[in-house]
Amino acid sequence: MDKSGPKIGLFGGTFDPPHLAHLRVAEEVKEAFSLEEIWFIPAGYPPHKEREPLPFEDRLTMLTLATKNNPAFKVLDLERQAKPSYTLLTLQRLTTLFPGYHFYLLLGWDAFMEIETWWHYEEFLHYVDIIVFSRGVGPWKEAPLLVKQRALQIWGDRALERVTFLEVFPFPLSSTLIRALLKEKKSVRYLVPEEVFLYIEEKNLYREP
Repeated sequence: MDKSGPKIGLFGGTFDPPHLAHLRVAEEVKEAFSLEEIWFIPAGYPPHKEREPLPFEDRLTMLTLATKNNPAFKVLDLERQAKPSYTLLTLQRLTTLFPGYHFYLLLGWDAFMEIETWWHYEEFLHYVDIIVFSRGVGPWKEAPLLVKQRALQIWGDRALERVTFLEVFPFPLSSTLIRALLKEKKSVRYLVPEEVFLYIEEKNLYREP
């Protein structure tokens, strides 16, 4: 893989809704790996989710609002029409569109531990390096070794320098929690960026009719 081009982090997910922990993770990864930009890629119709996410356009709008004040954060709508949206296809498309770029795929700990359920996961390292980040509060002392061992099992020796664990600020926040609060008609202000909060309020999102 050519590592001489721009170093870009790829942060996929449903972002249903995007919240402050998403932004903080992106900031810490960018700093730790000296990346030039983080590209947020909202999933079209992720095959792993048990519930149907909010419509793509709403999630895209919220993510654009959430990231607009950071010039190093970009939002891509590559998966708008993808049904279902497979990460490998997105990675292949990006490497075609941006030859010479060096991409890093950001994966939360929970996603990485289930990576063998992803479509053709074994091909990921043909296109990206992988950064596994901690999720919430927890004892992460053993995580680097566990990630290394699991990556070696999946990809062999090439994973030694291609898959890395990063412990980030322990932000016990998730989209699931935010949706639950909204369903209970509780405020999520200061858990999401202000403009995302205002958009949710204006559209009355995630609340039972």
